[in-house]
Amino acid sequence: MCAKLPMAADGIVRLSKIEVYPEYLEEYMKYATEVGEVSLRTEPGVLTMYAVSEKENPGRITILETYASQEAYKSHIASEHFQKYKQGTLHMVKTLVLSDQMPLNPANCINNFIQ
Repeated sequence: MCAKLPMAADGIVRLSKIEVYPEYLEEYMKYATEVGEVSLRTEPGVLTMYAVSEKENPGRITILETYASQEAYKSHIASEHFQKYKQGTLHMVKTLVLSDQMPLNPANCINNFIQ
C-alpha cells in the first residue's frame, strides 16, 4: 500500500449503497474487488474502501469509503481503474445511493494497513 495522506478538513466519509442484479453479482464482485485493491494500493488520498454485502441478500452491497480530501476523491473518480469499474458495471447496478456521513468522533479514524 502506498503512503497515505492525512484526512483534511474537506475529507469525505461516504457510504455507497449498491444493489446489483442477481445475474451479474459474481462478475460485479470481481470488478469491485479489483478497483478497491488498486485504489488502496496506488492512491494516497483513498484511505478506506471496505465493501460488505448483506448475508440474506448478497446483491445489496455497502462500501465504506474515506478520502483524504475533495481533491483526492476527484482524482479517484478520474483514475483509469475507477473508470474501468464504472463503465464495466453500469449495466449490472440496479440502484446506487451515495450518502456522505459525518463522524461522531473524528478521533476514532479508520486506518488501513495491508502488509
